[in-house]
Amino acid sequence: MRGHDWFPGEDYLAGVPGLYATDGVPLNDKTVWLHYFVGACDWWVFELGEDRRLAFGYVNLGDPACAEMGYVDLHELRDLEVRHPAGFTLVVERDLHWSPVPFAAVQR
Repeated sequence: MRGHDWFPGEDYLAGVPGLYATDGVPLNDKTVWLHYFVGACDWWVFELGEDRRLAFGYVNLGDPACAEMGYVDLHELRDLEVRHPAGFTLVVERDLHWSPVPFAAVQR
């Protein structure tokens, strides 16, 4: 349904810090390595667990006032399907054109 891989290639993933590796780095200085989205919802990933299941990042589910940092199970996110009343299904996508940037650039 997605038409592309959920994760980028191994070479790219090797550069993503493991969980807790960016502790102490100010939020705006953290590098966003992956971006996932659907509709007005966005997930930005700073760190990725060894099993590539658990990620730490920042999520905005359509309301910036309620956006927050935290952990997300990327396998659950990948498997999420929302059936629209009009008859089509929405899935979370990986931003295929994403390049790593400091989080400050995302907030602009």
